[in-house]
Amino acid sequence: MSGRIWNYDPNKVLEINIPLVFGFYKENSQRITVAGDGTFEVALPITARKSATLIYSGVFQTLLLSPGKDLIVNLTDSTIVFINGSALTENKTIQQIKLDEVPFFMKAPYLNNLAKLSLTQLKQQVLIRCLADCNQMNKVIQSSSLSTQLKDYIHTELYAQRINHLNDFARVAELPKSTSDSLILELFEKASINLQEDFGGPSFYSFLDNYLRYLETKAFVKIRAEKIPSSEPIPYFGISLDSANRLMTIYSKDYWRFIGALNNFSKPIVEKYNFQQLVNLYHDKDLTHLKALAEAHWKIFLTDKHKPLIESYIADLDALLVANKQNKQIRVIEDDQPISSIYDLIAELKGKVVYLDVWGTWCGPCKFELKYTPELKKRYMDKDIAFVYLDMDEDNRDQDWKDFIRINNLTGTHLRKNRTQISPFWKELLLNAKDKAEYYPQYFIFDKTGKLVVEKALRPSNGKQLYDQLDQILNQ
Repeated sequence: MSGRIWNYDPNKVLEINIPLVFGFYKENSQRITVAGDGTFEVALPITARKSATLIYSGVFQTLLLSPGKDLIVNLTDSTIVFINGSALTENKTIQQIKLDEVPFFMKAPYLNNLAKLSLTQLKQQVLIRCLADCNQMNKVIQSSSLSTQLKDYIHTELYAQRINHLNDFARVAELPKSTSDSLILELFEKASINLQEDFGGPSFYSFLDNYLRYLETKAFVKIRAEKIPSSEPIPYFGISLDSANRLMTIYSKDYWRFIGALNNFSKPIVEKYNFQQLVNLYHDKDLTHLKALAEAHWKIFLTDKHKPLIESYIADLDALLVANKQNKQIRVIEDDQPISSIYDLIAELKGKVVYLDVWGTWCGPCKFELKYTPELKKRYMDKDIAFVYLDMDEDNRDQDWKDFIRINNLTGTHLRKNRTQISPFWKELLLNAKDKAEYYPQYFIFDKTGKLVVEKALRPSNGKQLYDQLDQILNQ
């Protein structure tokens, strides 16, 4: 890939993100070197057809890359234009169908207004309208001079992406639970994507990930309606709820989805899908679940070509665990140190502002936020601020919890409570809060006197907004 950035600003970065399988992870981004005159040329290590994302000055553009092909691109601060190359037609087609455009129903204030509609109205104004637009875009794809194979690939990516957006809408819009579930069921019941053929694109694999969550919803709707006992097989998953609960204490929810994938997708698809889950566990530094899921994966996929890579990931995390076991800045409150009130802990830290993180090792959003804590702690390295972590994990997860915080080098004070024990802590923390919901993660700020001054504080990923919130309290 080569090209030029017009009016090039050397303070801005040109990068490309090439997913392993699916998902947008910063670990998959590589910076492209740009000359002083704005020109660039890079050979990308593509051994099979890949969708990627080109990023410059806040503009994101999906690319379709194939081995042996080339692409010439011109960029400005607001536009990306495909100029020439043997990969020109497929990339111009992707741009023409607006694959990267945020759909109307995910934009404010439309998102909030739609949340007030009934299920029938949502079907008419969102579902039918979106799929009609998808059909129009497919006409653009089919009228191109591309091969049938490339047309099928782009069409599947377009259709899968639209379903993914609709699924996100159903889950994030403030809809009643029954409306959300019904919309998801309606959406995936009508989704005509071949679950056995590997189309290979990241939107396709994200669709499969969402499809497994749809099957969970569908299964539990069926269980409630038919009063299926917990000892009998869960529809679409093939194991009982009792067995699933036992297995998830060992393997986490990723294993549950692994079972769902094996029951509903072809093995080549499952192998790629689960490889991404294993890589995600590595980047989450979740050693316990990485080891358990890898072992289960290799029992099915005996000749997995990625096994040496995953083994190296496990070795990396084992080394981090050993290195951080003696870190004196990680303080763990043991079971023999009874703490029955959050204020017992906060009292020890008087004179400092306390940022409290209520989380769990099982919680995906919690672990996502932890990736922003190194930057947060660096910002307040020499300030009077303490970091406290209140974890909700069951007693049988005690050692896993301790290993997790050490592997992640989570400096600060750590306290774990099980589901029953944490209840009085929630009552204390939410005593004066308007929103009493006990969801994870949540954040709270105590001032230097030990008084709770901010319930439902901003998250580490809020960056500057959170820093402003903390600075205001620090400067009082």
